[in-house]
Amino acid sequence: MNKKKTFPITNAGTASVLTVFVVLAMVAFALLAYMSARRGAGYSRQFTEEAQAWQEAKARAFEKIASIDQEFYEAYENGTFPELLQEEYGFSIPLEKGKELQVTLVPVLPAENQGHFYRITSFQEVHTEEWEGSNSLNLLDPDELT
Repeated sequence: MNKKKTFPITNAGTASVLTVFVVLAMVAFALLAYMSARRGAGYSRQFTEEAQAWQEAKARAFEKIASIDQEFYEAYENGTFPELLQEEYGFSIPLEKGKELQVTLVPVLPAENQGHFYRITSFQEVHTEEWEGSNSLNLLDPDELT
């Protein structure tokens, strides 16, 4: 009296189908993780390049400030420094495409500024070109509305 066990039809290949779905889910997750890491690496590279350009521009700006400080010192020694006090001195250093570092100095008497001949009034990154979006979506065509 051997009775055969009967299984419902829904159990046929359930483990295989479940395995296929699990593998597909893992592949999709791996693909999303890869794309996210790739995009993050791109942002990181861009940030590194921008930070390096900023540091180089900043170093060149301080070199220029040092030369201006030397000129102020020489003018102070010659007695012509009070004539410079009414002026404002500015220069810009190219940073990267469409950006520059703008620096503005005002000469001051050393007694008023802890021994320094200048005060930095502006040290900022400025956009020199108008921003244009590189990608746009035409979601609605105004000609089709009329």
